[in-house]
Amino acid sequence: MTDITSSWNTPRIAILATVTSALTLTLGLLVGRFAISRGGHQNGVFLAGAPARLMDTEDLDVASKIMDGIDPARVEENLRELTRKPHIAGRTADFELVDFIKTRFLQYGLQVQITPYDVLLSYPSDEVPNTVRLLDGKENVLYDSRKDESKLSNAPGVVKPFHAFSPAGLVEGQLVYAGYGRVEDYDWLKSHNIDVTGHLVIVKYGKMFRGDKVDIAQTNGAAGILMYTDPAEFTGMKGGDDRVYPSTWWLPPDGVQRGTVFTGEGDPLTPGYPANDLAYRYKEDDVSLPKIPSHPIGYGAAENIMKHLDGLKVPEDSDWQGGMNISYRTGPGFLVPSWKIQLNVTSRNQRAKVENVFGIIKGNIEPDRYVLLGNHRDAWIYGALDPSTGTAAMLEIARTMGELVKSGDWRPRRTIIFCSWGAEEYGHFGSAEWVEQYVATIRERAVAYINMDVPVIGNDTLHVDATPLMHKLAYETAKKVPNPNPSERAAGRPFVYDTWLRVEPWLDSDKQSKRIPKIGPLGSGSDYAPLLQRAGVTSLDLWYAVDPTLYDVQWYALYHTEYEVFDIYKSQFDKDFEYLSAVARFSAEVTRSLADSLLLPLSPADYSRGLLDILHILDTNHGTVLRENLDNFEKLEKVIKEFGKDVEEFEHRLKTLDSNNPFIARQINDQMVLLERAFLVPAGLPQRPLKKHILFAENANNRYAGSSFPGLGDLLFQIELDPDPRKRWERVRQHFSAILHTIQSAGATLREVSKFMLETM
Repeated sequence: MTDITSSWNTPRIAILATVTSALTLTLGLLVGRFAISRGGHQNGVFLAGAPARLMDTEDLDVASKIMDGIDPARVEENLRELTRKPHIAGRTADFELVDFIKTRFLQYGLQVQITPYDVLLSYPSDEVPNTVRLLDGKENVLYDSRKDESKLSNAPGVVKPFHAFSPAGLVEGQLVYAGYGRVEDYDWLKSHNIDVTGHLVIVKYGKMFRGDKVDIAQTNGAAGILMYTDPAEFTGMKGGDDRVYPSTWWLPPDGVQRGTVFTGEGDPLTPGYPANDLAYRYKEDDVSLPKIPSHPIGYGAAENIMKHLDGLKVPEDSDWQGGMNISYRTGPGFLVPSWKIQLNVTSRNQRAKVENVFGIIKGNIEPDRYVLLGNHRDAWIYGALDPSTGTAAMLEIARTMGELVKSGDWRPRRTIIFCSWGAEEYGHFGSAEWVEQYVATIRERAVAYINMDVPVIGNDTLHVDATPLMHKLAYETAKKVPNPNPSERAAGRPFVYDTWLRVEPWLDSDKQSKRIPKIGPLGSGSDYAPLLQRAGVTSLDLWYAVDPTLYDVQWYALYHTEYEVFDIYKSQFDKDFEYLSAVARFSAEVTRSLADSLLLPLSPADYSRGLLDILHILDTNHGTVLRENLDNFEKLEKVIKEFGKDVEEFEHRLKTLDSNNPFIARQINDQMVLLERAFLVPAGLPQRPLKKHILFAENANNRYAGSSFPGLGDLLFQIELDPDPRKRWERVRQHFSAILHTIQSAGATLREVSKFMLETM
């Protein structure tokens, strides 16, 4: 009998074998597809079977779509909406903007989170305004500064002129003019036997942060302080244009600059910790708030007061001179001896809620790595430049990126977080509280922060401040952004970089061009400060600026005044919103590059060069006295050169990187990101424990200005006047040793990961 089963199985087995072979081949091809890099290398991705997308890098077509997608008309409409009402922090209009930004982020397809905080804010009285009066010997009012306040100050929602956190109080007495209110200005007064103790002082805005002016006046014994905007710096261009708002962007005599005089960072009552329902709150008397009343006035009011001053004439060739039509004299007192000045501050501090709004695009491959792009939301009044230009641009970047994500054309490798900070104007409250609450997460996961506080203050050139890790990326990005200035394009400068290099070339110590544009250090003037100083997040701040060879100004003239409105921005700064759009394109491309590149576009080599630069500055300013008092000063150059060798070896490893190993890529990226963290010292700077970056922080006497080796600068400042200079020098030696150790330790973070230790003592 024939075995039917056996005869049937023979062809069946053959068929099964064929199918099995085909499946095996197909499976092999599929595994090979995901195991072989796009370059065709056969060694494959590190983990067998891991998808090749782990090693995907940036898509330059997406970069073009994002930059091309930035629409100046939409940016303009954003700014118009953001500036319809005054929106000081903690009040109704600010919360309306929270809802507005939240709604926009959701429309763009972003995830949204809001973080509220309960902080101490400060407001002028609505019932009894702050006043500055000139009185005669019989208490009759000869002049009241409110006569020279603008009519716009009476518009709904506009806060009257005030300094946030000035203590309330009534002060009367003689008046002393103290220049810019710097330490050296009071030294000059003392050298001419002029003592400000018990008197009120009047100083010009400029050169330094207003809060530092209050602290210095307080230290010198002043009973109160007035600040005014001198027309020499807030009106006119070199060449003599004396027109003012609304026909130009220059400040009229009744414009008054509001602002905080708190020199700390974050909620004063909860230093170091977030101001939420878990917080321990100090009493106001136990924290570092200003102790003497202060108040701002316009130059119209200042002239009506200072023209009556008696005393010494200030030097004709000094910066004590100004642009008012008066003889600048120091006082104390007036030409009529019985006259006196009266300052009555009625402002009050009060607890209030502030909120941060975050729009989030979750990363596709490394969602636990965050690229942050931020701008604060609150303004003293309308805030057409500060900060609403930044918010207008940020919203347009979020829209452009969000639409690409929604359409399925793109999702970034890493997570992008758009940050709308609250209460920055009071002292970076929103960002500082957020960092305090989430520092453990931010310190481990944040890649970088791009800040857009006031992205347009002029229309001549890009200006960038950044930590050295971001320098190369800034240059490469500026070479991609089309020049918004038609005359510059016609002159053969098609990109933002070209004009930047022409206007702001970086000069070396011999005044020779380095053939790159200048990038400044970061001070503490905006929300990058807590991220950099407390969490070590490498940061960049940028804006379109004025040409310093044409305009003799420190900042834009309408800063923090009631005249900073939408119409003045459009008519005087950026008619077609091309300059703001250029900054938006730059910021978007920096953000996209950081979020999309397989290897982060950060540059440790620029840190090596940056250290040599700040060593030169230190040697120039303090080298002689340091060599006289430190027996190890020369070791600073040694550790910096050793750091340079570590950087060179790191850069060499980058060139020989196994481009198919996702773990090595992650390792290299972490080394670059953590380099910034390596310059943090846990105890903070000797006199400022919440400032932890040992290389870069604001000048202790001017929060706006960056300072290299800031802790050393703090300790060396007027060290010769210290009652116990030996004790101070001992602190210098201690901190100098910390600098040496920190630089050496930072270099170790870049070494091959199993060979980071040195056998040296």
